[in-house]
Amino acid sequence: MSDVQTQQPWADAEVAARELERRLSLKVLRNEPLAEHTTMRVGGPADLLVTIRDRFALRGLVRLAASRGWPLRILGRGSNVVVGDAGMRGIVALNRSAGYDVDQAAGTISFDSGVPMAKASTIAAEAGLTGLEFALAIPGNIGGAIWANAGAHGGEMAAITTSITLLRADGTEVEIPVADAAFSYRESRFKGPEGGGEVILGAKVTLTPGEPDLIKSHLEEIRRWRREHQPLGIPSAGSVFRNPPGELSAGALIEAAGMKGVRIGGAEVSEMHANWILNRGGATAAEIRALHDACRDAVNAKSGITLATEIAFIGEFAA
Repeated sequence: MSDVQTQQPWADAEVAARELERRLSLKVLRNEPLAEHTTMRVGGPADLLVTIRDRFALRGLVRLAASRGWPLRILGRGSNVVVGDAGMRGIVALNRSAGYDVDQAAGTISFDSGVPMAKASTIAAEAGLTGLEFALAIPGNIGGAIWANAGAHGGEMAAITTSITLLRADGTEVEIPVADAAFSYRESRFKGPEGGGEVILGAKVTLTPGEPDLIKSHLEEIRRWRREHQPLGIPSAGSVFRNPPGELSAGALIEAAGMKGVRIGGAEVSEMHANWILNRGGATAAEIRALHDACRDAVNAKSGITLATEIAFIGEFAA
């Protein structure tokens, strides 16, 4: 997930739509409800919504938007965000740029930023490479995983990433070494001012040759664990808070604060995993944010710990 920051005001939406259609041959949806494109199933309309299918189109869109001063938000699978009920102004682009290249001898795979993490794990497994199995548990894209240094089941992107290909704010393309990404726990340079205007085009990961049967067994263990411990199949944005330092997880702290099963409107703290907020049907983004804040405040009152948010609240929320 990336923002391209622009200094000029948003141009007329219809003028922008026609130019996107004419210059980039993109299908442009006007006033498209973003609830249809996020895993939480909430969110008002985007002024304009486009779907990007390859890196060439992604570069073209970013450069055109920057040259025109159009607000642009790039989303992956909409899995780690809650979009406001009033939607988003400007252009929202769904990143489906999903190319990849496997160098089995070198143990490397180069992924476009729109490759789903679960697909990346199976691509690696089919190549007989181990180290990316954890990606099966992450619902987003490679780009979002780099942006957040996503991790699960003992693995994280920082441990396997070799280099990252970026499109800078000035329109130039560059490949940077992983050291320049400034990875830390669920953080990267792309979240801060240094990464402002940068768009992640792709990443190269380095893995280890492994026994295919063992890799497949590990993937099945992760699938089984998820089925047993996470409320899959119900609209959510995944883990809501980061685990704080110490022995207790965010979920354990939320449960200890008495918030497990609490509801606000259609939003509910999961009975299975307290660090998940679910859309039980008809929830609004405002209700989800209110429940998020209630969990944070309850944990702080109970334990003195202020939980850090792992999901992003984006777009326009009613005052």
